[in-house]
Amino acid sequence: MKKFTIFFMIMMISALAIAQSKYSSTKVQTAPHKLLKEQVMPAQQMNPVTSSKAALEEVIGNTVYDMQTNSSVDTRIRVYDDGTIGAAWIRGTSDNNERGTGYNYYDGTDWGLPPTARIENERTGWPSYSQLGQNGEIVIAHLDNGLKISTRATKGTGPWSYSTILGPAGATDISWPRIMTNGPDHNYIHMMVWTYTAYQNLDLALLYYRSLDGGATWDKRDVILPQLTSADYDGFNGDEVAWGTPHGDTIYFAVSGPWIDTFIMLSTDNGENWTKIPILSNANKKLPAGTTYVPPFRMSDGSIAVERDHKGVFHVAFGIGGGYMEASTKYIYINSNGLVYWNSTMPMVPDSLDLDTLDAHGMLLGAVYNGPDPDDTITAAPSYRVGLSSQPQVSIDDYDNIYFTWSAVKPGDPSPDDYNYRHIYGRAWFHDKPEMGEMIDFNDGIMYLFYEFVYPAMAKQIKNDKLAILYQSADTPGSNIVNTAIPVHDNTIEFREIPVSDFWPVGIGSDKTAGQNQVLQNYPNPAGEYTRIPVSLAAGCDVTLTLTTVTGMKIRELQMGTMSPGNHVLTVRTNGLASGIYFYTVSMGTEKVTRKMIIR
Repeated sequence: MKKFTIFFMIMMISALAIAQSKYSSTKVQTAPHKLLKEQVMPAQQMNPVTSSKAALEEVIGNTVYDMQTNSSVDTRIRVYDDGTIGAAWIRGTSDNNERGTGYNYYDGTDWGLPPTARIENERTGWPSYSQLGQNGEIVIAHLDNGLKISTRATKGTGPWSYSTILGPAGATDISWPRIMTNGPDHNYIHMMVWTYTAYQNLDLALLYYRSLDGGATWDKRDVILPQLTSADYDGFNGDEVAWGTPHGDTIYFAVSGPWIDTFIMLSTDNGENWTKIPILSNANKKLPAGTTYVPPFRMSDGSIAVERDHKGVFHVAFGIGGGYMEASTKYIYINSNGLVYWNSTMPMVPDSLDLDTLDAHGMLLGAVYNGPDPDDTITAAPSYRVGLSSQPQVSIDDYDNIYFTWSAVKPGDPSPDDYNYRHIYGRAWFHDKPEMGEMIDFNDGIMYLFYEFVYPAMAKQIKNDKLAILYQSADTPGSNIVNTAIPVHDNTIEFREIPVSDFWPVGIGSDKTAGQNQVLQNYPNPAGEYTRIPVSLAAGCDVTLTLTTVTGMKIRELQMGTMSPGNHVLTVRTNGLASGIYFYTVSMGTEKVTRKMIIR
């Protein structure tokens, strides 16, 4: 971690309250920490679907340095058109003197052996990886002063060539690079970086760089984009940016953090001009001079992902966090609950970030439910400086089906030290469906007991109907770099392919989902006074909804009448029913679909 001045405390969770840690965003603090508590939100339990797979990961690397990002996870994996794959991560030994970029390559048949050294010839951190040229690759990582650029003309083989780049005068130490390449031969490099010191009256400035010749020269450097100036913000923190897949000269990235707005920056002319698309407004992004106190507020946790579909709609996911100011020092919340979904056809996200409100607006992608059953509780969650459901990734296939993955705390899965492990979860939204599908736990099952899975990086490219995912795993929850109370431990870097069919609702057997009756998971779930059931009908038919207990006893039957083809939402009142597990069956003509629901 590059001189990142952070204080924190481990968050402890009970069934009723969360004690959240905080850190200084600007300077080392000598004052003692204070715990803040907030009520656990009555989040809907997403009813994760048990994956039918066994352990499908392949270990391609390792690291003792166990913090891959401060917030957003960079897309450090790329699937090439020829079926090869390049992947990068932060690799470090126990003393971290050998920290640098770990790299591995899949040649279409096999991965190479896990690397035993970094690719650079000096200590680096925070690598950003992409294609360069027709068949080459590039890694840009930060040094103790400036950035290290590593390139080679042929991916997967040959020596690396090195160069460096510094920031502007007075702020040469630029850090946490995020790169994206485009152009006819992927020779255009676009990069967002942060200054490590104050610059242009910003407490850490966010700068744009561009090269049109593969990094030989930079025609744009040290650029503060419009509406990202000191007139708009007090400053930015590292890793609060995520690039999306370019569409020709249309390029874009998303920005999100506890003390800034959440928004997209869009350029339709390859970085010449930029437009800001607002998503979530932060009233504390620019504080009056002399402000010494800001009460606790909810906001993004700084982790974000973005993609644009073929219709030009942007799809964004970000975690929930928040912050407060005390004695003129800014702090952030970690381990808040909820993962937000937004697309550019929606209004802005309500700044209350109330989970029920988000759910009612179709903006709740995921949440962690801390239930009353001992098998569903969260004992304690070590800090990764983000929310309980966070580190999102998003990819879109050729049919505009949208696939999300993220890391979240697993209820009812404590380690021997009574810390809950994190798993990798996923969810999809199919192009012709009214609602998203069910949430899937990709690390469910006995093969994954006593393992932590964090920092998922999902390739934007989907080849052979498979998602390519890279993540860090260990048998010890938490990060020693974030919290030295967590013991130093070995971590593996693992690769996994997930067929997109794993996301398809029951009965779907192709990459196109039109023309079939569908019944999706009810929401909210657990249900309170009511719940809604999305139904899609291929043809007009009579529809009946039946509720039964787990023993099969029918307790309610609703004749919905003849319904027209298309998408419908069945609203069912569940007040008066005892808490517990129930089943609902939707009969559509001669076809029936049954799903499980929970009433609290």
